[in-house]
Amino acid sequence: MNRKCVGLVGISLVVLSTSQAQDAKIVADNLEFSREFYSGVHFSAIAESKPSFGYQRYPDNGPERIQCDQGAFARKQHGTPWLKSEDWGKSGRPVDKQTAGKLDSWVKLVEAVFNFAPSEVKLINKSEAGHRVQWLFEARGANETGAPVRLEFEKPLYDKNPNVLLHGFEGSLPIAGGKAVRRERVKFSFGYLIAQGGFELSEAAWENLETPKELENKPIDLSKFDIGPKPKDAEGFLNRASARRFNGDVNGAIGDCTRAIELDPKSEPAVYKRGALKLQKGDYDGAIADLTRAIELSPNTADYYSDRGLAKLRKRDNDGAIVDFTRAIELDAKNAIAYRNRALAKNINDDADGAIADYNRAIGLDPKNAGAFNSRGMIKKAKGDLDGAIADFTSAIELNEKLAIAYKNRGEAKQSKGDAAAANEDLKRAGELDPRLRDEESSADHVDRSTAKSKEKESAASVEDFFNRAGVKKAAGDLDGAIADYDRAIQLDPKDAAIYNNRGLAKQEKGDLDAAIVDFNRAIQLNPKDAVACSNLGNAKRDKGDLDGAILDYNRAIRFDPKYAYAYYDRGLAKKQKSDLDGAIADYNRVIELDPRFAKAYCDRGVAKRRKGDLDGAISDYNRTIELDPKYAIAYYNRGNAEYEKGDLDGAIADYNRGIELNPKDSKAYSYRADVYSNKKQYDAAIKDMEKAIELDPKKGDYYLSLGWYQLFNRKPREAIAASLKALELSPDDAVMINGNLAHGYLFDNQFEKAKAIYLENKDTKLHDGRTFIQAVLDDFKEFQAAGITHPDMEKIKGLLTTTTDAR
Repeated sequence: MNRKCVGLVGISLVVLSTSQAQDAKIVADNLEFSREFYSGVHFSAIAESKPSFGYQRYPDNGPERIQCDQGAFARKQHGTPWLKSEDWGKSGRPVDKQTAGKLDSWVKLVEAVFNFAPSEVKLINKSEAGHRVQWLFEARGANETGAPVRLEFEKPLYDKNPNVLLHGFEGSLPIAGGKAVRRERVKFSFGYLIAQGGFELSEAAWENLETPKELENKPIDLSKFDIGPKPKDAEGFLNRASARRFNGDVNGAIGDCTRAIELDPKSEPAVYKRGALKLQKGDYDGAIADLTRAIELSPNTADYYSDRGLAKLRKRDNDGAIVDFTRAIELDAKNAIAYRNRALAKNINDDADGAIADYNRAIGLDPKNAGAFNSRGMIKKAKGDLDGAIADFTSAIELNEKLAIAYKNRGEAKQSKGDAAAANEDLKRAGELDPRLRDEESSADHVDRSTAKSKEKESAASVEDFFNRAGVKKAAGDLDGAIADYDRAIQLDPKDAAIYNNRGLAKQEKGDLDAAIVDFNRAIQLNPKDAVACSNLGNAKRDKGDLDGAILDYNRAIRFDPKYAYAYYDRGLAKKQKSDLDGAIADYNRVIELDPRFAKAYCDRGVAKRRKGDLDGAISDYNRTIELDPKYAIAYYNRGNAEYEKGDLDGAIADYNRGIELNPKDSKAYSYRADVYSNKKQYDAAIKDMEKAIELDPKKGDYYLSLGWYQLFNRKPREAIAASLKALELSPDDAVMINGNLAHGYLFDNQFEKAKAIYLENKDTKLHDGRTFIQAVLDDFKEFQAAGITHPDMEKIKGLLTTTTDAR
């Protein structure tokens, strides 16, 4: 069975002894740990009992949300009124007293779980579940005689921390209500989300990414995994702090460092770690205090000065930062980071030559840092050294061909030199890599106009300095630093719409879509006819899945600027996502009318045409895309897909070949080509390509599904079995189809009983394409026989399946 799928991991169970978990203190300590941990992260609880609801809470007394059958309710922080709200309480209507009371009672239910005080505890099961170890306890509170509650603690295999998070609770809880105490039976599952790379990942997704490969298929010795009480010494709290930080609980990590320091005031690692965590959290005064203490304890450690310098830089104490970076360099002459940070501080202090000298040294120590070349180029450009700037931007691009800001900067430098054609090529490429950069360009123009409006020169320059520096930080990936600089620019000029717009772009890139939407709305309030801000607002809503709201914003952008091609293009993307293919094509047509060289518009119009079945029209659009941008790999993939659907297998392979030449690390291209090779009966080639796709993206279950299918036709049933088992591990939500491949593998490997069991177990199920499992098996058998692949037991299986069906 050959269809692609994704999913989570399966569960294997091993029951072990309860001899080491009879102490109620262990459960109480881990409940306390869970309560503290979940208070410091984006926490999620799901009530699986009646009434069912989902509850989420952000840390630092942040917003709360409850989703239930009656809709979504939120409040900005604990204790404030509940609103019927889809945007975490930023807007909405107040709820009535009865609804508010019900919502509050649900929150209290969640809190009651973590306040449960166990008296009698029994470990009833210890097992491996996917990439986790799981402990299941039964417990009663003091003087309780009823049925015990069940508590499920879990941690990933790589986690050495003896304290483990509560992930499930089932049982009866005492709930105070007026003068009486009633008991309510509940069943909860708990988890959290972790910020990573500008997005929030589920706890399971994060753990899957972080689990070492050697643990994935290795037999687990559960005796080596323990759940224990809370730490008793400074080293234990310090180790737990590291684990909490790794899992996103910065507040909890700071708390554990504080406990370590209380136990050992001279614990230099604890003091330094707490300072570094405060720096990360934005508590710059606290960070400076801790890092100063770390320096007192270890006056010759360069990193302590470097981090304190960064905290001072964030506080705008540029002179103090330079002193600290200089000391870090004296202690460690190869500290490239200290040179780069000192260069930034010198540039802010208008010491351009000193900044360039520091970037020179940083590049000498770390010649593969694209951001350093880009930053040095910006200073050279500002000094009028356009040739030197262009050389630096070119070096940055060679190191990171997707660094959009370097193309933009090089394009502007070439423009200043009068090389319009080359400048347009670079600016076009920058826009393709990051369409939002054009907004930063227009925002810079806005700052220049503001300067011309007779503002005080010093104040205007400061706004522009912060604004431009924020752009540099954003391009280098320092989104928090960029947002901090935009904050400072807004403090100096709170009515500049462009700054809000660009801060919104940084927040959007960070994944904080709600905050980005607030900034785009503020930009529009200040400049109600700002088509760019309206379009950006639409993009943020589209990223959130609010396609109708996004289209309304694109409509508004188009109304303000009917020749704004990007608004039509973005609206076309939203319509395509809504399956309004005719509407999407109409928008792409308008983009092409406004800008006949807009390559992506042709490509996306081709996608819409292909979905409508117009393969010739799609191929024509892909041809035009490639004429305009011969190095746009996606256009070759798309044209290959259309050619494949038309039956031009050789043409499809030629296009996939070219796409792979342009982007050899795109796993999808190898997957597409493998499918074509399979249809050409070239199974060795198909397997080679699918193995390459797996090498590039080893977590994708559908690749293993396809590999198993190809191995069946390559007459290698054992390899098919291995691939199918891996697909099941990664994609259990598509187990029916995978089980078909697995059963075929066992059948052809002469393991009849295993094959028979799987066939019969799945016979009453259906596939995603609507076929019954039985029909899919019979179709597969026909395909095998057509390829000359048979087995004497195939007829037995047919008889078993069809006889069972007829009997019913």
